Amino acid sequence: MHKILGDHIRWVRSLSHDPIENLAFERWALEEDIDENPLFYCYINKPSVVIGRNQQLFAEVNLPFCDEYGIQICRRVSGGGTVYHDLGNLNIGLVMPKSLELVNNYHFFLDWPRQALKRQGLSTELNTRNAILCQDKKISGSAQFAGRNKLLTHCTLLVDSDLNHLEESISSPLVTHSKALPSVRSEVVNLKSFGLSMESTIDVLMAELLAMFKTVEHEEVVTNKLQSHSVLLQSWDWIYGRSPKASIIYNGEQYTVAKGRLVKPDTLQGIAFDHFLREDLSAK
Repeated sequence: MHKILGDHIRWVRSLSHDPIENLAFERWALEEDIDENPLFYCYINKPSVVIGRNQQLFAEVNLPFCDEYGIQICRRVSGGGTVYHDLGNLNIGLVMPKSLELVNNYHFFLDWPRQALKRQGLSTELNTRNAILCQDKKISGSAQFAGRNKLLTHCTLLVDSDLNHLEESISSPLVTHSKALPSVRSEVVNLKSFGLSMESTIDVLMAELLAMFKTVEHEEVVTNKLQSHSVLLQSWDWIYGRSPKASIIYNGEQYTVAKGRLVKPDTLQGIAFDHFLREDLSAK
């Protein structure tokens, strides 16, 4: 890895648990950060469901469950499938100058956490969907986004996550038909089952970086630079409005939803589908 990235890298550990702020940091690093040195980072979010850039939200998210348990719904800049975050899930990533040879090359990035875990005696493998498996169970999912000048690759690491909430929150109760790419569910396991805690996981990842690179410069998130990105990422248009057109069966009735709003039946045209669902559920 250091042969491509050089000897000097930057490291940021976000102290915020706000998913919008952390997703905004990624977007800022992609679009505004002028430093050409590779940026490795990690963050831990409060309970949230984060869907891929072009996914159909209503096909991925259990909206009633998320509302009941205060699980925030977000949409990230990268593609890929829907993931559940909480204080037991570690998110790590790399933003670097764009290189066409590394677009869709997940092995390059994922070698970092895999080697770190190997030093702890954990044997892992990558499946065809670029997920990291340990004893045939998924511990990590990854995604990527190629910006104009920079490349973002990031992944989750299940350390001590609430696996029941994970399963429920990303299991939509709606029957949905859409051209959007659906998530592929897998059996998962926490790194806690193999003796790792959150802090020890971060420590071994940091140790691996120190072993690979001559200089690791520690930086902090400058939150006042993230405002415009936060405004976009928490907007209804970004979270719900980006959802591709879909046919949805709810309570035996068929609805057509485009850009997050009802198209059919005509009597409900233009109403935000999430508002419709919440009002209908609250009336019961």
